[in-house]
Amino acid sequence: MSTKSVLFGRPVQTEGVPNVYAGAPVVPWTPPEPGIDNLGINSIDTFAVPGVGEYTVAFDGWVRVVRSPSTSGEWADAEVYTNLIEMKMVGECEELGKITVTLNADCLSAGQIRTPFDPYAGEGPSAKACRMAVGAIFDMPKLGLKLMNREPIILTIDDVRSIPPAGAPGKGQIYRMMPLLDVNDPDGQPVAYLTSLRFNMGGYLKPDQM
Repeated sequence: MSTKSVLFGRPVQTEGVPNVYAGAPVVPWTPPEPGIDNLGINSIDTFAVPGVGEYTVAFDGWVRVVRSPSTSGEWADAEVYTNLIEMKMVGECEELGKITVTLNADCLSAGQIRTPFDPYAGEGPSAKACRMAVGAIFDMPKLGLKLMNREPIILTIDDVRSIPPAGAPGKGQIYRMMPLLDVNDPDGQPVAYLTSLRFNMGGYLKPDQM
């Protein structure tokens, strides 16, 4: 059982699951064995800070994602559950300064890769869709703030043809604005808002790049 206080999905076993790094093959249309994927990631996020302004920041970093066993050996029927177990992304702009994004240790950030119920994802019904619900901490030392989201940030990737979906573009599903709260006053008023997020999932990294 997960020890997290907030669960955004199904826990995935990590004990005994091998780490997967650069050099590992990614085979299209084939369900893989369970693994912990060590991947690069970059994103473009837009923040609105009342009384300060709205700013777009480019981030670069890495993530570690554990995958469950596939429910089927056939790609079309395969369903895989995922947990985001570690993340670090860094970005900077003049007004907000350096921003470091990590996982909220109180949240289980979880997701799923499966074939949609309709073929909107791309090349026929076998292309899959990926989603991940994420709890994050945004550290903004220039503003003296550490911010958190209570509503999950839903990261989505369509037209998934391999697992992991390395190199695929994705989108944060945010309706207009997502409140960001001061970690020292989580029941208070929002301090800032996340208004847009687009990301690209990179390929496997070497251990010394994590």
